[in-house]
Amino acid sequence: MKNYLSLFICIITCIFLTSCKPANNTTQGNKSMNQNQDVIALHFGEQGMQDFSKNSTTPVDRQPAGMNFLSLDWTLPKLGRVRVITEKSNLEIENVISVLGTQVARRSNDGIQIMDINASLHPNEYTTSQEAYTAYTKLVHQINDKQWKQYFLPFSARIDKQDNFKHMNETMGKVIDPTYILSFKEWQDILSETNRLVFNLYNGDAELSISLQQTYQDDKKEQYMVRYSFENFKYAGRNAISDTDKMNSEQLKQAFETEVANNKKARKTEENNMKKEGYHIDESYINPDIWPYVQ
Repeated sequence: MKNYLSLFICIITCIFLTSCKPANNTTQGNKSMNQNQDVIALHFGEQGMQDFSKNSTTPVDRQPAGMNFLSLDWTLPKLGRVRVITEKSNLEIENVISVLGTQVARRSNDGIQIMDINASLHPNEYTTSQEAYTAYTKLVHQINDKQWKQYFLPFSARIDKQDNFKHMNETMGKVIDPTYILSFKEWQDILSETNRLVFNLYNGDAELSISLQQTYQDDKKEQYMVRYSFENFKYAGRNAISDTDKMNSEQLKQAFETEVANNKKARKTEENNMKKEGYHIDESYINPDIWPYVQ
């Protein structure tokens, strides 16, 4: 009996020591971080390079096309939390599956210029329509609390928010009034028609596209994925103009002003076409001044 008791104590001790052993949370290539971990702050520019370097063990993917990619990855059930910080605000994103930061190789001193983030809308991979709706309202509240504004591309028609529902139904879910939160019934009706919602926003030095898509549905469960695409205005503005790297400051300014004029002309044409389709134009909308970031 004494021998059996000693063996039992030995087994219990081993189990206890094993349970107390620190878990190895490292996944292949990247550091795996669970949902309860402190949020990871990600910046644009040189600080962004440091952020990725600190939180990822994956080497920089240097592509011949001139783009360098830095990445962070998580796997279910341990998803990530990140806060993308812009000049004047931020956006905190939960249930993150992956983050891809992009650096333009020929302008490496500019650091991170683009961030693409894939996330689940809900902490669980599959959820109910009501729980998904609650997660959607939480996202829209954050957009507005942190003062992300509607962004129209410089060459796009500035549709008035009174046509928000019409626009969503006719353009596969493109929202033009991010301040409006759909009711649960409106949420269900829009998704049954479009299968997604798309927000185009800006704040400070960055523009942001959010695409929320229903990727699965049956009688009992639903699945939603969200893609966040951030672009620094410095990259977006210069990328719209050819050969900016070969220009001096005066040439860049002239090329930028020409681009603005061309965009305004294209926008007016599109707005006239949209009016013929019954849309109203928001004449009070003012495009953000991105020149300070482009120069």
